[in-house]
Parts: sequence; structure tokens; C-alpha cells
Amino acid sequence: MMSAEETRDAALAALDSLPVWVHEELGEVAVIVEESHPEGLMGIYDPVGGLQRIVVFRDANPNPGEVRKTVLHEVGHYLGMDEEQLHELGYG
Repeated sequence: MMSAEETRDAALAALDSLPVWVHEELGEVAVIVEESHPEGLMGIYDPVGGLQRIVVFRDANPNPGEVRKTVLHEVGHYLGMDEEQLHELGYG
């Protein structure tokens, strides 16, 4: 399993790979790394109390490729995509 720092670095690399227009849409979205989710989720887009955040769960993302896929999946949700659209793009 990757360390919290490695997971964070992989999440940042995924965000850095996005086009400028996506960064402009994301604005102040926080990306947070947490240890695990009780239901085994890999990540979640979680707009709580006005804070827009994407949470990546470390134990469900064993390598940088999975972290990237999870981050892009959750960014897709932020942009309004549903599971079917994300699956068609390869992030489902």
C-alpha cells in the first residue's frame, strides 16, 4: 500500500494533468487523502457545508494509476457527470 504522502502526490499529479479549463471549473476544490471508507469506496466527491472536496481513500487505491483514475472519476462527478458517462470515458 502506498503511504499517505505517495497517495497525495499521485492525486496532485492527476490534478496537474488536467486541462486549464478544468482547473478553472474546480476553483477551490480540496483534495483530501483519508485512510479508508467504511463501505470500501475508492473516492468520493463530497460537497459538505459549502466546502467542495474530493476524498481519496488510501487503502482502496494501491498504486498511482488507481489514484489517478479515482481523482478523475470524482472530478467528473464535480463537473456533473453520472456513473454511465464516467464508465464510457474509462473512469467508471
